[in-house]
Amino acid sequence: MYKNCKGFTFFELLISLSVWSGVIVMIIAHWTIIMIERENKKAETIANQILYEVMMNEQIGNETVVVRGTHTFSLFMRSNEQCVRWEDRLKRTKERCESLGQ
Repeated sequence: MYKNCKGFTFFELLISLSVWSGVIVMIIAHWTIIMIERENKKAETIANQILYEVMMNEQIGNETVVVRGTHTFSLFMRSNEQCVRWEDRLKRTKERCESLGQ
C-alpha cells in the first residue's frame, strides 16, 4: 500500500459532495422564498397605487374589482374608509385601508 498518496479518498469525496449538495439545497430554498416575497411586495405596491388613485379621483362607490397583470384587487368601502383587498402568492388575503379625509 502506498504511504504518501496526495489525492482524495473516496470517503473524503463523498463527504465533500454531501456538504456541497446541502449548501446548494439551502440556497435554492432561500432563493425561492425571496422570489415569492418579491412578487408579494410587487402586488402590495400595485394595491397601494390603486388605492392612491381612487382616493385622489374620489371614485368612492360599491365594491369594484380591478385586474392588473396577474393580480386581482377588490376595492370597497368600510364605514369611513376606502379599502383594497388582494391575495398574495401564498394565498393569504391582504387588505389596506385609508380613511376618507373629509
